[in-house]
Amino acid sequence: MRIRTVVATATAAALSAALAVAALAAPAAGAARGAQDDSASTFWNIDVNHDRDYTVGVTATQKRVFSVSATVSDPSGVKSASFELWHGDEDRAKADGVITGSAQCHKINALTSYCEALLTADPNVNLRSNALAGLWYMAPVAVDGDGNVTRGEGAYFARIKRPTYLSQTDATPEPVKKGQNLSVKAQMTVASWAQHKNVPLIGHQVLLQYRKGTSGPFVTLKKLKTDSNGWAGATVKATADGAYRYEFAGTSLTQPASGWTDYVDVK
Repeated sequence: MRIRTVVATATAAALSAALAVAALAAPAAGAARGAQDDSASTFWNIDVNHDRDYTVGVTATQKRVFSVSATVSDPSGVKSASFELWHGDEDRAKADGVITGSAQCHKINALTSYCEALLTADPNVNLRSNALAGLWYMAPVAVDGDGNVTRGEGAYFARIKRPTYLSQTDATPEPVKKGQNLSVKAQMTVASWAQHKNVPLIGHQVLLQYRKGTSGPFVTLKKLKTDSNGWAGATVKATADGAYRYEFAGTSLTQPASGWTDYVDVK
């Protein structure tokens, strides 16, 4: 048995660019030649959680099972495959978090198989720290028909994030006279893997948005940051009947969220 490594073509300067969806979706580079000219396995069509951004959201208390898959080819055929995800240093040996899973492979032809694994992210087991949110490196591993092992490394990533939540938007007073001040507030929370509950999300920018009537696009009225208890509050002039809500764009560590609207009658 020989262990071979396929390294995707990504320079250090291009590493940050690989965080973009296009880089994540790119197929692996051509296989490196191993001893005695046996070709390493190749990987492409990498998919994480059937999500275009390769993102997995994990709540404060519940484990999340998600899929990771790839199409694998080898001149000797594909015997088995697995996937390794790790957080922290690009060097797996220095990782502060690891998630692995064996794949089920289905032959497409004699040389190529579609391999999919179900991995589990669990705040009670392998996500005990909020510091584990964000970018995770990933390596597909294949065993060919001759027992040789190929480990794919390079521009493969997944994102494991903490979900965020916005409470029901509350606009007061209701009903309100045209031209009168209207106070609009909502609270924002985020899943804490460390505390196993949702906690206030402090100091993050949210957008106060308004939609006139009952249809059409929302327009951003104000940008503001949540306070020490996760609350966002702003005062606006009531102009016409419509709905108010708060919107959060998310970050590299947290998922986006839209709050429930509050429809206001203007007299």
